[in-house]
Amino acid sequence: MQPTNRTARTTRSRRLARAACLLAVAAAVTVTAAPAQAAPAWGRITQVDLGVDGAGANQQSMSLGISGNGRYALFHSAATNLVPDATSGRGLYVRDLRTGRTELVSRTADGAPFPSVTDEAGISGDGRYIVFSAEANGAYNVYVRDRVKGRTSAVTNGTASGTGQSYEPAISADGRRIVFMSTRTDLVPGAPVAPNTRNVYVIDRVTGATRLVSVGADGQAASGDSEHPTISADGRTVGFTSKARNLLPATDGGTADLARLRFTTLYATDLDSGTTVVAGLDPDGTPGAAAPTIRLSPDGRYVAYALRAIPLPGGKARTELFVNDLRTNRVQSIRTSTNPDAICWGEPDAAITADDRWIYFAGGCSDTIIRAGRARFDLYRQNLRTGRTELVTGAPDGTPLAGAAAGLFVTDNGRTVLFSDTNSDLVPDGRRSSDWQVYIRSLKNS
Repeated sequence: MQPTNRTARTTRSRRLARAACLLAVAAAVTVTAAPAQAAPAWGRITQVDLGVDGAGANQQSMSLGISGNGRYALFHSAATNLVPDATSGRGLYVRDLRTGRTELVSRTADGAPFPSVTDEAGISGDGRYIVFSAEANGAYNVYVRDRVKGRTSAVTNGTASGTGQSYEPAISADGRRIVFMSTRTDLVPGAPVAPNTRNVYVIDRVTGATRLVSVGADGQAASGDSEHPTISADGRTVGFTSKARNLLPATDGGTADLARLRFTTLYATDLDSGTTVVAGLDPDGTPGAAAPTIRLSPDGRYVAYALRAIPLPGGKARTELFVNDLRTNRVQSIRTSTNPDAICWGEPDAAITADDRWIYFAGGCSDTIIRAGRARFDLYRQNLRTGRTELVTGAPDGTPLAGAAAGLFVTDNGRTVLFSDTNSDLVPDGRRSSDWQVYIRSLKNS
């Protein structure tokens, strides 16, 4: 596969198209039952993508991360009114939720805004470091911004003669390890990398060492593209998607199952032991046909993902959300209904709290939707131990709202969630200006 020179607009369109598809899925179900759970004691929903004089973003925004203590929120926006010098739009921003200050963080080493950035970025646990992918001199590379020192440095320059693109960075909570996808072949000298193939790497910012993660079990180059990497907050586990079929040993019992798949397989690699396993399993323990997004719990024990399911009436696509315990390979279905006959759907970009207790997710079921034919992808949280489910983006009376939620990120204590939403009535002050905006909500006593 030839590497794609993806622009911020292209990457953004992919995510918005996926969300639009999910809206269509929810709209296809006609139901009239009341929700099964009452709304918990949540505080008011607050808009995050605000800029100069508190004005709402004049273009669409998407949430990308939140610091562990909930003070700093990271988001991407095409707006031009968030900071005085953001005239080109399509930038990455951090909002200090305590002071209300919005800061453009996608800046070059000399402080100028990058003219072209993707909506793929990450924030460290204390909010100090931001990693992102931006274009300069005809190529996309991964950069890290130190917000305290106001410095930006490149992570994936490689050698002077090397070519290729680097995207999709994520960062550990302490800011030490950064994972990313790249088509370059010069990042690790002598590494078994096939030309024009997407591979997953991790760099240790303390030692300066870069390591190839997506490598064949026999030490040969991966036989297919690997991308969409993520890293656990503790920096030990890397999750990614791959079409390669040689990442596991040939004697592994799951190899034959991998060969039959025509969709993406999800993997998790323990960086300490070097062990790679299939993370996206069906409930029967075999590799599942998964959507190309993977989320890890902060300690790397649990992985959240969505598997393709039987389409809804009318042929609408559908994915179901699952959580796999990588220690036991126990696969748990995440649903908003206990009715086994209910048709359910779920977004893969779910967020798990640091104590492995709660999972935040966007989804729904056919018996927990209020109004027939109303397109909706509500935000819930579920207790992974008890199965208790709570509606997060509900109206004051506990009923769901119109629209869809996506891009979920949660604080370490699980009491504050950052998300994007298309609901037009989430905030009463009317500062919405486009379909997707960024919001935050906390428990009242947090």
